[in-house]
Amino acid sequence: MVYKIRTGTPNIALHGMEEAAGVRYFTGGSHAGETRPGSPVLIRYADDLLAFVHSRVEAEQIQARLATWLKPRGLVFNEDKTSIVHLNEGCDFLGFNIRRYRSGTVLLIKPSTAAVRRIRKRLAAEVKALRGANAEAVIHKLNPIIRGWAAYYRSAVSSRIFHALDAYVWKLVYKWATHTHPNKPKHWVTSRYFGMFNKARRDRWVFGDRNTGRYLAKFSWTKIVRHQMVKGTSSVDDPALVDYWAERRRKRKPAPAHAREPSGLA
Repeated sequence: MVYKIRTGTPNIALHGMEEAAGVRYFTGGSHAGETRPGSPVLIRYADDLLAFVHSRVEAEQIQARLATWLKPRGLVFNEDKTSIVHLNEGCDFLGFNIRRYRSGTVLLIKPSTAAVRRIRKRLAAEVKALRGANAEAVIHKLNPIIRGWAAYYRSAVSSRIFHALDAYVWKLVYKWATHTHPNKPKHWVTSRYFGMFNKARRDRWVFGDRNTGRYLAKFSWTKIVRHQMVKGTSSVDDPALVDYWAERRRKRKPAPAHAREPSGLA
């Protein structure tokens, strides 16, 4: 079962919520930092929370337990944004969809349908607003959006969605190009704006500006890098874990600072 809540409160006020929900970790041995068998698993980002449990009864018990824990702090659950669902149905969290497939045997985390709909809507609006501008302006406007969105979702099962969005962007910029040159034949338009601008890739359908050599990035150029979970309650502020965090940073290049879901999280 998956349990989602939103409390609408500063992050520091929710410190200790895992303990209140009954999350238990191994503290030693090779499994140190992992949750114990039968323990719920809590994932919290600011005031958004997911609780993975084993039954609806347990989900309801955790809700009641946390409601009691929040009350002295003057906080309550946002009932409109709180739900209990089975993982086979899936749920959205921070722009991701978490769901089990193949009769519950495979868990996949993908960009949510709503997040994909938002980025498509934003891209369409941006390109429409750029009618009358030149190719360099289109590239300058869209590249940060494409790279930021792709970087945010690069740790999920996103390859198919990245390729689908690339096809969608191609249609948008091709439509922009034909609108910019209504009296030119299609082969002239494609020859002017599409080519192998990115020399590192054998792709002759990259949108670019032949005057400057700049080109439009593609979602699929962002490499998928699986997220490595942080062990237990490990903190970057713990002096005893300096080596752990140094080794983690060495193995994994951090995502760009602008890597976020551009239209907000949901």
